[in-house]
Amino acid sequence: MRLYTFALSGLLTLGSLSSIAFAEVLDWPVDQVIEEEAADVEVCQDFICNKLREEILVEASKCRPLANFKRRRMRVRRAKAGNSCRIFQDKNFALSKGKCAAAIKDACVRSGIDGKYLVEDAYNLHKKGMMEKAGFVNLIWKYNEFNAPLGAVMVYVGGASHRYGHVEIRVNPNLYCSDHCNKHPVSGQSLLLKNKYRLVGVYLPFTSSIQISSKTALPQGIN
Repeated sequence: MRLYTFALSGLLTLGSLSSIAFAEVLDWPVDQVIEEEAADVEVCQDFICNKLREEILVEASKCRPLANFKRRRMRVRRAKAGNSCRIFQDKNFALSKGKCAAAIKDACVRSGIDGKYLVEDAYNLHKKGMMEKAGFVNLIWKYNEFNAPLGAVMVYVGGASHRYGHVEIRVNPNLYCSDHCNKHPVSGQSLLLKNKYRLVGVYLPFTSSIQISSKTALPQGIN
């Protein structure tokens, strides 16, 4: 496998927060947010992918209303459920609000992707072919959630106490984000979630996916 590297220093800023501050808030090592070099993983070398990796961190930082199914499951009153930061406080970055698809849509729009096709939940983004309509191609035949290129948008069906699925972007080798961030893909967080979520899409912008596929398919010794 050909390896791709991409320098992220100075790229992943979070509003007024620096990437270092972002790591401190999450209580994660800085090198899991700032990657000087991405080793042993492919990187989607495309403006849209790079922008998605940046913008999804902004989305994970947002105080947003809880989804209705999340509010009911957590037994949170409607008045309080309108602001996740009031509920999760300093853990807001790391806890789901049930708004993963909305976070991905907003990150895509700010990355130059037409958001009119991305108004569905994660399950329907895949089932109705909305990701392809928005300009992505599914490389599930080549990648899974553990070897997906950085910048890939990953869609799952199933769910824990719901059937809306899940969607997330692989920001760094150990950082997966949507409306929150985790060190592992959703299906890799526990055996329970592995059984609840099934990966059905590893989506990349059409032009960048062709670039990665064509390069990795070349015989050894040919550049």
